[in-house]
Amino acid sequence: MPRRTSLSRDEQNARRRAFYERIGKGELSIAEAMLAMRKMTGLTQAEFAQHRGVSRRVIQDIERDTGNPTVESLNSIAKLFGLQVGLVPIRRSEPVPPSQD
Repeated sequence: MPRRTSLSRDEQNARRRAFYERIGKGELSIAEAMLAMRKMTGLTQAEFAQHRGVSRRVIQDIERDTGNPTVESLNSIAKLFGLQVGLVPIRRSEPVPPSQD
């Protein structure tokens, strides 16, 4: 039987603030972001998948960081949180020198 985690409104808001802050800083991988989004909703993988119109296997594979989801699947999932797939800069430990073209 699926387990549902009930969060208070304050807990949900705190998780959302932390999530958007980490997303803004580029600190979350797709797997971490997926798990965080699902946990914020308090839904099981099966419930979250059904709600977002994707298979449970898609959610499972993304959370394990073993999946190769389509952009369409990722956008369907992220839309709930006002996000979409995009090109983002790769964070590097050292600055990349400008090209000498």
